[in-house]
Amino acid sequence: MDGSSDPSCRQSIPPTGLTVVVNPDMPSLDIIFVHGFTGHPERTWTHQRGDARHPTGEDILVEPPTKRQKLGPFSKPYQKTLHTAIYWPRDLLPATAPNARVLTYGYDTHVRHKLGPPLNKSTVYDIAWDFLVALEAERRAEPLRPALFVVHSLGGIVVKEMLRRSSSCRRGQTHLQHIFDSAIGIMFFGTPHSGASRGIFQRIAEKAIKALGFSVNEQIINTLLPSAERLRELKDEFGPMAQEQNWIIHSFQEQFGVAALNGDKASTLIS
Repeated sequence: MDGSSDPSCRQSIPPTGLTVVVNPDMPSLDIIFVHGFTGHPERTWTHQRGDARHPTGEDILVEPPTKRQKLGPFSKPYQKTLHTAIYWPRDLLPATAPNARVLTYGYDTHVRHKLGPPLNKSTVYDIAWDFLVALEAERRAEPLRPALFVVHSLGGIVVKEMLRRSSSCRRGQTHLQHIFDSAIGIMFFGTPHSGASRGIFQRIAEKAIKALGFSVNEQIINTLLPSAERLRELKDEFGPMAQEQNWIIHSFQEQFGVAALNGDKASTLIS
């Protein structure tokens, strides 16, 4: 295994793009983690010892802001303690799956302040395509190695769309079909397969309005509403695809209310 398991060799995970977190000498499986809305490829999957609540304060679709957003509508205390933080894809997973290569994918859906960098306006479908291209390139040496996906909230929609796009790649892009062919399963955490209620997004918008000068990617929000036509199409197409490919699917949901959403549970977002 490479030095990623050695604390002295660890480096922060970049916020965007595909990163190999654990790379054993002879991997027989790829496990790929994809975060949710406003999430981070490291922070989303990190736990602070002694803290009963997830250190990121993830709330179904809304994950905590970066340091640039500490004055933003979703601000919550967050301290990174290098000596106690457990990044479980790197620190725990190798003990369970020692022959697995572990990767994480990051994409930008963060809340932006008017004084900060421009708002990213990529759609879910843009993100899914970028993910597909990056993953194929990373796996090109072993394109048919089995792949397992672990996804949170919006990340589940991204992966479903990515697999749909992979399955339909033809005419000069057949190499992109390898991702679809090699996928063996998905673990969904709080993914809004049927869309999230407009009320939830109204609360998100209200919080953004209260913090003057902040905005969110409206294209992402509109994609996740139950009325979104492409979201319905994706849901209708994904079931038959999963059955045809014999994918193993597990879905998990929150069991406690979320303060940021007035006590709503993630179960309201699961079909």
